[in-house]
Amino acid sequence: MRTQTVRCPEFPAGLTWLNTPRPLTVAGDLRGRVSVLDFWTYCCINCMHVLPVLKRIEARFASQPVAVIGVHSAKFISERDPLNIRRAMERYGVAHPVVVDPDHDIWQRFSVKAWPTLVLVDAEGYVRETLPGEADEASLATRIEKLVKEARDKGVLAVAPISTTPARAAESSESSELGAHASLLRFPGRLHAHGDRLFVSDSGHNRIVITDLHGGVQDVVGRGDEGAQDGEASQATFRNPQGLAVVGGSLYVADTGNHLLRAVDLETLQVATVAGTASLGGEPGSHDPREPLSVPLRSPWGLLPMGTHLLVAMAGSHQIWVYDPDKRVMAPWAGSGEEEHIDAPLREAAFAQPSGLAVAGRYLLVADSEVSSVRAIDLEDGAVRTIVGRGLFDFGDAEGAPDEVLLQHPLDVAADTNVLYVADTYNNKVKAISFGTMQTRTIFGDGDPATMHEPGGLAVVEGVVLIADTNNHRILKGDPETGRLSEFTITQGSPS
Repeated sequence: MRTQTVRCPEFPAGLTWLNTPRPLTVAGDLRGRVSVLDFWTYCCINCMHVLPVLKRIEARFASQPVAVIGVHSAKFISERDPLNIRRAMERYGVAHPVVVDPDHDIWQRFSVKAWPTLVLVDAEGYVRETLPGEADEASLATRIEKLVKEARDKGVLAVAPISTTPARAAESSESSELGAHASLLRFPGRLHAHGDRLFVSDSGHNRIVITDLHGGVQDVVGRGDEGAQDGEASQATFRNPQGLAVVGGSLYVADTGNHLLRAVDLETLQVATVAGTASLGGEPGSHDPREPLSVPLRSPWGLLPMGTHLLVAMAGSHQIWVYDPDKRVMAPWAGSGEEEHIDAPLREAAFAQPSGLAVAGRYLLVADSEVSSVRAIDLEDGAVRTIVGRGLFDFGDAEGAPDEVLLQHPLDVAADTNVLYVADTYNNKVKAISFGTMQTRTIFGDGDPATMHEPGGLAVVEGVVLIADTNNHRILKGDPETGRLSEFTITQGSPS
């Protein structure tokens, strides 16, 4: 935390603003109001943790002259595109104004050093505090209340909040362009095939859709609104569910937005919470097994069944955890908890937002998103190694031998005979790594978001690759022999 009393720099002219019909200014719109500037980038799991806090802060101060403004200062190349940012805002329910800061001009004016960072500006236009890291809601609310009272006592407080109405009508034509494929799904995140069924995390609708392998809907689990309610399929609620895996007679769901692990009984479709407290966890702590319902989790994202156990890619703590449903215990298994790119034995190795898991023989494969890497854990000797990727700020779009390959924020991996498929999410592609030669090539997608837009999940079914085409609100099926893509149509009636 830095305490300051310097003039708030003005926002540069000519930048793109979202969720507001006009650009905002420090001199005009912020004067007389207490402002919270949120420096974020939509790939960052810590930034995702701040967004719900800000939503509650906005609700708490809705009638007061308090402004929350996002400053999107991109990390990845694709995050500079206002259309991609808008999609992320829709996905995570960001309703406040956001200014697009692609070249970090605002970031530099405020001397920001890390994502996320909150900057508090008082009603007289002075920067009062810079708060790096995840926000504590109670502490933030207290700080805002103090600045509001100070301004009121000085007689400089405005009478009302900033009047901004999200320009939904103006954005509708652009939104419909990529939303033209929308059917039953909204931002589908993950896929899991088991037996003759396909399970889809319909993340934007906060539910799970169960189909046959031809796309005919069999069941829907989840009421559709945000929440953490257990019970019958029609009454249960989720918040941005992602990873799915069947172990025994249960479908496990990484209920990412609730920081919970849920289980769906595949006979009765009853939903039960099996791990987590619904509070965001802090430091990873001990590797000792613990009672799952007593352990706060941090954004569980990817799931993988391993015999009778379940592996969890805990994106928010940069680790792989293991859950034992028989003994009812859970613990970190791989990763120190440091956000880094370090190859080492299990507990000393470091990951950075691991999001997807697959297994091939003696190796566990990890889509390690923030370091744009694919990592491998040798299940025999416990060593973590890198297949492709280099570090936190090494990313791009390149094929070839392992030391030549560049990815951009891959979110999932899926293994088939002699090949590993990688959802190269921010490059709008799916790449294939051949296990024999270890060469990487693009197999699906050409980078055009109309073809595939930020694919988030993969599944292999009888040699066909199913792809959660997340931002196009659909599932694609790819033929590895020809590279041809077609839509996997989900229908409410008979199978298509």
